[in-house]
Amino acid sequence: MNRLVRGQRAVEATKERFRGKQFALGKCDCARLIAFHLKQMGHKVSLSKAGSYRTIRSAQAALRRIGFETLSDAMDGHGFARVAPASAWLGDVVTFESGYPIGALGIVAGGGNMLAFHELHDQPVIMTMGAIEAAWRIP
Repeated sequence: MNRLVRGQRAVEATKERFRGKQFALGKCDCARLIAFHLKQMGHKVSLSKAGSYRTIRSAQAALRRIGFETLSDAMDGHGFARVAPASAWLGDVVTFESGYPIGALGIVAGGGNMLAFHELHDQPVIMTMGAIEAAWRIP
């Protein structure tokens, strides 16, 4: 299947899976959103090794247990190639400005938009890709 078609289907499946879900660290957050999306793209992802977390502090500890300081480090550590944010394709993963010390991740949804959690919304939303810090190609 063509990579862009697979990316589109994965984005749609991820939107549907998280539609109406309330943000909750450790249950419904950007790490879970990205893990589900990566599985839809054909990658094996397991969050269980990190252990459970419910606060930002315990999320930091969970990342450290698997050898990373930030979500960006985890994307790099899993071997995904960085690309220029302007070159990100539908279904690629991006990180953007966030108030969380571990960062935040979103999924390129097309048309200059991404699917991500945002502090002004309690559910994942499609929003413009402003302040993108890095992007990873998801093959």
